[in-house]
Amino acid sequence: MTDDLFLQSRFFRWCTEHAPLKYDEEQALRREALSVLVESINAGEIISLDGIDTPLSKKIKAHHQLANFEMNSNWIGSSQDWMCPCCSRSKFQIARVGKKRQILAKLVVHHDHMGGALEAVFHAAFEKAGTSVEQVEGLRLVERMGSAFAAYEEVLICEDCNNADTEAKKLVESPLFFSFSPGQIKRFIRCGDHQPHQVDATMAQQIWQEAKPAYELRMKLIRAVGHAAATDAHWYEPYPRRTSAIPVFGYGDSVIYRSSDRTIQQWVSGEALYRALGPGKAASARNLSRWRTTVPKPGKALPDNFLAMLRSEEARARTWNSVSENWRCPICRRSKQETTYVGEKNKISFYLQTNRGFGKWVNASTICNHCGSTLMSLKLEVSELLGCTPTDSYGFVSPEELAKVIIPSAHSPHSILPAEAEALVSLVVQRLAQS
Repeated sequence: MTDDLFLQSRFFRWCTEHAPLKYDEEQALRREALSVLVESINAGEIISLDGIDTPLSKKIKAHHQLANFEMNSNWIGSSQDWMCPCCSRSKFQIARVGKKRQILAKLVVHHDHMGGALEAVFHAAFEKAGTSVEQVEGLRLVERMGSAFAAYEEVLICEDCNNADTEAKKLVESPLFFSFSPGQIKRFIRCGDHQPHQVDATMAQQIWQEAKPAYELRMKLIRAVGHAAATDAHWYEPYPRRTSAIPVFGYGDSVIYRSSDRTIQQWVSGEALYRALGPGKAASARNLSRWRTTVPKPGKALPDNFLAMLRSEEARARTWNSVSENWRCPICRRSKQETTYVGEKNKISFYLQTNRGFGKWVNASTICNHCGSTLMSLKLEVSELLGCTPTDSYGFVSPEELAKVIIPSAHSPHSILPAEAEALVSLVVQRLAQS
């Protein structure tokens, strides 16, 4: 039905009349393609995508007697006739009024957290075992097998169902990595049109008790796999995905299952399409000075075998080997080890930023990630104050000037001297305004 309508649309006829041309001609045609596509969608000729001016949205606006949408990309990228697999409501039934008198139109990708559990267990087991040799294949195994322990595939659901899952987990006090499946959510929600769900706490508790043995078994297996992957006793078992449970434009392999997406993607990028169809972002004041006023949390101490853990990820290993053992960040003067930190899920991270080493930066062509982050935050604040972006991401400030506002500490983002940083912002703004 969706693809049959697409083949009759003005946009499809436009595509058949044009072929890819030279770059400048193609760019002009791409702009025209986006305009024609939006017209076709808003006219109801294409229903595989949505937006703020489609026939469905006009119906929703008329029902609520409101015009302001809060709509996310999953709503725009999915078909107008989509129905939530949990609550069985249509998009029209899902759309409701929010606290700010806006129409909420949001869909969410709901997923099991077993992949995250396996990754967390792997890093914890690696540290505990004290393995001194990198486990590259072990980490690959963890990344590939995460979905094998999931109770269900990633699936697109309405935001109300996703919120109900969160509420139910709090009510039953379930473990960190547990989440209810779409079928389980369906059993404990009490839903109506244009309103958030109510959660049946008694039913949620019953479902959790039913699911608990299987969850505990999965965690037991995950701990075994995580330990094997972290201690050189691992194996490889592929887990191919054959279906698309998230029918959203541009998401993963959805193009395989919605043939109209292939034609659209030849001419229009997902980002441009979502901007054209969506409500746009409401302007809100950004606190770009937060980088110099927020105190970061202290970093965790590195485990003894941190280097083996870091080298298990090939990209991080290449970064580590790209500088000498006695390298120090030319700005904060921290060593390689001091720059390394423990990130989310106990992952060992080491990042560097490089520049061309011109002018003031001739002796600082490679800096640590935290100094790079400080530099970028300074650039963003200055750009906001000036109303334009410095043409050179480094040349507007010297490494010495940046170093004077930093309080470095091992394994942690930098603390910032607030008065000195404020003075540096003023200095750079004045410097660029006069250039």
